[in-house]
Amino acid sequence: MQRRTLIGGLGSALSLLSLAPRPARADEVPRPLAANLVTAVPARWDGHDCLAVELTDAEQALRLNTQGGGNRPSMALVAPAFTDGVLEVMVAGVLTGRGAPDDRGFVGLSFHVGDGILSHETVYLRMTNGRLNVPPPPAPRIDRAIQYVADPGFHFSDSRERFPGRYEKGADIAVGRWHRLRLEITGPRLAARVDGVEALVVDDLRFAGRRGPVGLFVGDGSRGYFRDVVVRV
Repeated sequence: MQRRTLIGGLGSALSLLSLAPRPARADEVPRPLAANLVTAVPARWDGHDCLAVELTDAEQALRLNTQGGGNRPSMALVAPAFTDGVLEVMVAGVLTGRGAPDDRGFVGLSFHVGDGILSHETVYLRMTNGRLNVPPPPAPRIDRAIQYVADPGFHFSDSRERFPGRYEKGADIAVGRWHRLRLEITGPRLAARVDGVEALVVDDLRFAGRRGPVGLFVGDGSRGYFRDVVVRV
């Protein structure tokens, strides 16, 4: 596989076809190509240079007023074209205090993003639902730490009602600490690993085979910190 790693500081929105691969180095700060419903700024957090991503003020207010929208395409795009291969990122999530009481520190990776950022597939972590929190969350939250969704048409509420436990699992994560999220994608199959441990397998990706951008995803009331983004195709 060819290794493609995207690094650098925050720049203006660029053409999604103009970014050339760059060599890897320690503490890489993702360079966003575009931001959709989020702000994305360089930061220093927990000893590492990184990119801080969270909802814009307008998007956060909209979600509070509508009480939902957790699968909306709130992401910073960091790679222009991906179909199959491996996505990896060091990620951490914290609560901003600006969202709803049931916010969980939603951070993750989006892929197979459609034209106009109108559709996407995403695997995200619910950081406060992780087993490493002290104290650990109660059931059923402790079994809902990693989630696969597709928008439109396959939100977490849809899968939870129709296929309980199939598209979300428990994971050894916690709010306010770094974790490595790795997605291995081949055709309709996805295997997600957290810190090297397989955490979720999906065999029926909704947009399998689509070529599209990769994004750093955040949800309601959450700030994600991202570094060391790797895209292998």
